[in-house]
Amino acid sequence: MNSVARQMLVVALLLATVVTLFVAAQLGQRRLEEASARIALTSQRLQALADVWQLLRQAESSQRGYILVGNAEYLTPFQQAAAGFDGALQRLAAAYSGAREPTRSDVAQLEQLSDAKFGEMRSTIEAFGIRGRAAALEIIRTDLGTSTMAQIDDLVRKIEAHDSAEAVEASRRWHINRWVSIATTSAALVASTGLLLLLSRLTLRQLRSKERETEQLAARQAELEQLVESRTEELSELSTHLQSVAEQEKAALSRELHDELGGLLVAARMDLSWLEERIGSDDPEVRGYFRRVQEALQAGVDIKRRVIESLRPTLLDNLGLVPALRWQVAEACERAGLRHLEHYPEEEPALTPQASIAVFRIVQEALANVLKHARATAVEVTLETAEPWLLVRVRDDGVGVPPERLLALRAHGLAAMRQRARGLGGHWHVQRPASGGTEIEVRLPLARVLARATGESRRRREA
Repeated sequence: MNSVARQMLVVALLLATVVTLFVAAQLGQRRLEEASARIALTSQRLQALADVWQLLRQAESSQRGYILVGNAEYLTPFQQAAAGFDGALQRLAAAYSGAREPTRSDVAQLEQLSDAKFGEMRSTIEAFGIRGRAAALEIIRTDLGTSTMAQIDDLVRKIEAHDSAEAVEASRRWHINRWVSIATTSAALVASTGLLLLLSRLTLRQLRSKERETEQLAARQAELEQLVESRTEELSELSTHLQSVAEQEKAALSRELHDELGGLLVAARMDLSWLEERIGSDDPEVRGYFRRVQEALQAGVDIKRRVIESLRPTLLDNLGLVPALRWQVAEACERAGLRHLEHYPEEEPALTPQASIAVFRIVQEALANVLKHARATAVEVTLETAEPWLLVRVRDDGVGVPPERLLALRAHGLAAMRQRARGLGGHWHVQRPASGGTEIEVRLPLARVLARATGESRRRREA
């Protein structure tokens, strides 16, 4: 074989190598683009899903706030969510239009449940406007809204898990294809310095472009996470505000019952006693009627006292937190036949009014959970200061709280305790000790809960 033939053979082999490498590089590039498109589509789907879920949560929080407070301004987030809900659903449907089963069925079910949830919230608001808070609360307390929201949350988590798995798989394929493309480019450089150098530069340029797109996608995901975190913080602040408003309303209602209803009942008893003494009848039937009316009025006074103590314990305002806790623990445990052990500091810490009622409500809710679920025989309540914390512990020897209950959407009592602790900058923790039962511990920063001046303490005592 002469040199020309050999050169032609080398050229032919070189060209074949270049063409082969070019085809291989093109195939690798196509796979990279497909993986990137899949990642972008997954991000779009997750964004559309997050928008729908966020609007539902926003509408539900607004509806609950409006019904609890009765202020029409609380309906503004609901109206905003309702206005953008149809568009969010359309974007969700468009994003998942090419999805496979069963994801498409899950998205369709999510749309139906979301419409049903909005319908239930509108019915509740209409019932509040027509028949009042009692009718609206009756609808809220049914299982319809709670179970629907639970199904929605389950579907959202299921769809997110599926899309996240696809995104991870697409990212993995993208990285594999990227390294294959780099190896192909390197081999092309060895085969043909000039031609494959240009091809290598073009490929690297495309790779850098894809890397920038990946960085931009990561930045958008970070912004989304920051937005979700911000919205979560806003919802937490709203929950704390609603709890504060609820306590203020309870205190106002308690004062009204004590001043107005208490005065009426006492005046009625005095007038009845005067009539009984003035008439002075010896008829047993008449005296029996007087006695029954007196007993009815006394029962009304007792009911009024129990309602007032339930709304706002007078011991808390008049004597302080420790006496109020002693009364609460004694009453709850005696009613249920539980043994109780209490530990309090020798000198009661001077807490702010917000901290005092929060600690009282936390212990009250913890005792209620013990009575409802623990099947316990003894309860131990502890209040102590351990710099820089104020520690509150409630422990029982019952069956213990199941782990799944901690994550259950219906565990409102646990959520209320957790939110009260967070509202004061503290921490809430529940655990099952090795000895059995359940222990709830709340840590509140002393810098937040202690009254900072004697004037504030005086206002707390006079409140």
